[in-house]
Amino acid sequence: MDKNIYELLNEVKVDFTEYENLNLSMTEKEAAKRRIIREVNGMKQNKRTAKKAVKWKMAAGIAAACALALTGIGAANPALAGNMFSSTFGRLIENAKGEKYEEEEIERYTKIGEKSVDVKEEVGKQQDALAYTTTANSSGVTISVSDVYCDGYMLYYTASLKTDHEGLKQADGIVAQFKDGETEKLEIEGMETTGFFSSPFEKAEDGTFVSADSINLMSDFTGGSFVPGEENTIVVNWTMKRLKGSLWDSWDEQGEYTETGDVRGEWHLRFPVTVDTSNNETVAVNKEENGITVIDAVRTKAGLVVHAKLPDFRKEPYNDPYNDPDIAIKDARGNCLQWTGTQSWDEHDDGTTDCYIMVLYDGEKDLTFEVTTKDEDAALIACIPFQAP
Repeated sequence: MDKNIYELLNEVKVDFTEYENLNLSMTEKEAAKRRIIREVNGMKQNKRTAKKAVKWKMAAGIAAACALALTGIGAANPALAGNMFSSTFGRLIENAKGEKYEEEEIERYTKIGEKSVDVKEEVGKQQDALAYTTTANSSGVTISVSDVYCDGYMLYYTASLKTDHEGLKQADGIVAQFKDGETEKLEIEGMETTGFFSSPFEKAEDGTFVSADSINLMSDFTGGSFVPGEENTIVVNWTMKRLKGSLWDSWDEQGEYTETGDVRGEWHLRFPVTVDTSNNETVAVNKEENGITVIDAVRTKAGLVVHAKLPDFRKEPYNDPYNDPDIAIKDARGNCLQWTGTQSWDEHDDGTTDCYIMVLYDGEKDLTFEVTTKDEDAALIACIPFQAP
């Protein structure tokens, strides 16, 4: 029998312990990431060739500084949510309750969940369905892909994990990434993602573990790249060879999370994802203010991708040594739209940058692209109004 909505929404947990002492906005953390990248590149005196991907779960910790109204239908009407979400999304939504960034998390899981597709449906569309593996078993651990979403700019997928291993069962979360370089591998169409860091599998009330990850298709890949918004079917290969259980509220003498178990094996998942651009719509903006230009905006299934050209803010008249002012996309009420954490920054030799900022989107028409200084005064650099598609 299918679970009711309360069972669906009663199962997972998200970890923000490593951000508890960093009460930063989304733009602040995104800027901090870019700041580190720029300083490293300055030492190397060349262009950025790789960057650390932002975890999807981390995106909640770097939500926009503005207060967001909870508009997701799943949160507003749980009865309807039971018909549109998989159990994995239901668990993620329930687990967000009571967390520091509860509204942002629920909004993100709700909007992406509404537009996601069961991976089994995706496999069923393929003529070579037997070539795919959506569930992998090894060393007493079973990992399954659940839902997929792709709009040509962002790829999301959820997964669940079940285990008989006593150590892993005691964990708050299970990770597949390790500082010693022994990491998982993710390839899309044979191209390996650079800087891929997956989210942990978080423990649910029924003893299973769930996770959700995002991939920016505009990021760097070894051996090729994707054309934004190009509709096709892409194949994802996800391989893990080691899993470690951790307790989020306990640390060892080295300051690392207390380990509950360490399991080696091989979990290889191969699944297709339809790049659904059927509802994508682009509107030209081409508005400039104080050296900042909003070029266009693309409405996707669940978001909005805003393309802007930014000057080198280290120069006059901005004098920002880090070249990273705060950027926000606001609705007519002044609320910031939530960044998804999957942004793209293409910095040129002259210090200017083409940025693609991806936000969750409810269909608001009147928006503004605001840039302010990163200091106590938060002085306005530019406020560019535009209409979304």
